[in-house]
Parts: sequence; C-alpha cells; structure tokens
Amino acid sequence: MTELEAIRARHAVRKYTTKPLSPVLIDGLKEEIEQCNRMGQLHIQLVTEDEGAFESFVPLFGRFKNVKNYIALAGKKQGDFYVKCGYYGARLMIKAQQAGLNSCFVTNTYNAKKCLVSLVPEEELVGVIAIDYGAADGTQHKSKGIESLCRPCSDKWFIDGMNSAVLAPTGLNRQNFFIEANGNAVSIHTKDNSPMSQIDTGIVKYHFEIGAGKKNFSWA
Repeated sequence: MTELEAIRARHAVRKYTTKPLSPVLIDGLKEEIEQCNRMGQLHIQLVTEDEGAFESFVPLFGRFKNVKNYIALAGKKQGDFYVKCGYYGARLMIKAQQAGLNSCFVTNTYNAKKCLVSLVPEEELVGVIAIDYGAADGTQHKSKGIESLCRPCSDKWFIDGMNSAVLAPTGLNRQNFFIEANGNAVSIHTKDNSPMSQIDTGIVKYHFEIGAGKKNFSWA
C-alpha cells in the first residue's frame, strides 16, 4: 500500500479490538517515530498497553473503546512546533495505516494527566494518535468541495495535492484552511493562528505533499 492509497483508506476509528500489537510492528513504529523526532526535533513517543489516557472519557464525537496504544505528540514549544506535530503526526498515521492499523488524531478528548508520556522541562504534550486494530475501518468524513478550499489552479500536481488535502483530518472536521499556488510556490492559510489551526496546517501540508509530489512545488 502506497502512502496515497493509505490516505484514501484511512478514516478516524474510535473503537478497537483487543488484539495485541506484535513486537515487530511495535519496533517498526518506534523506528518511524525516531526518524520523525530527528527531522522535526520533537519528542514523539509510542505508548503501548495503557488504557488510562482514554479510560472513562466520553469525547464530543462518540466514545472511544479499547484504546490502549497511542502515539504521544510532544516536544519543546519553539518555532513552528504545532505545525511540526501535525505534520509528523500525519506521517505516522499514514505509516500506521500502511502497517494494517487504524487510528484517530486526538487533541482534546483524552486525559492528558493520565497519559504515560515522559516530558522534560519546556516540553509540551499537544495530543495523541490512537492506534490499534479497529473494530471497523471507519467511514469517510464529510468534506467541503475543493473549490472552496483553494484558489483555482489547473496544474495536475496541484489538483492531485488538493484531492489528498481534503482527506486530511482537521479539528472538528471544520477544514478551516485555504491553499493557493503562485507558480510552483504553494501557501496555506488558516482563519487564525491558534495551536489547533497550526496543527491542522501541518496535517494538511503532509497530505498535500503526498498527493502533489514534493518534487513539483515548494512551500512559500
């Protein structure tokens, strides 16, 4: 399964089975996380066999069930920290999908105090990604039309990028972003600069890159 195929197949899943992750699968996730941490200067961590972060917690969009494995998105709050958390979080979700797992990006509806994450001074936990074998594969979220999310551009790579970007999970599925191209320079705008919007920016950027192909453009 390619990354683009994984993007198309991945949907938010909140109910999981009790099937354990294999040691090989865990090692593969840890290796991918290490790469993301090196490239993004983050402190992302894999937590396994822990139900505390989601125990007896009723989120806005339905109850989570059997969440015992998750990726904690953390690091020092500096520069474009939130954007990086979204970007590399998206990459890890897609890698998990390629490995046969389901996932859900969570920023508010979990118990951060019970999250088994190791933080050093000046580090912040911004959210987690529930990962495990889903009880089902989830369903496609409702999406805005591409024409309302970008300035028209006829280049195939841009259209392919937008077709991928609209599949990106965003806060409350609001898709509060707008993408435009000036030649091969692409920019993304959000309605505000809140941490959630910055996280969404990172998630959307990764999805756009996979669809458009990084060789075809650069971020403005």
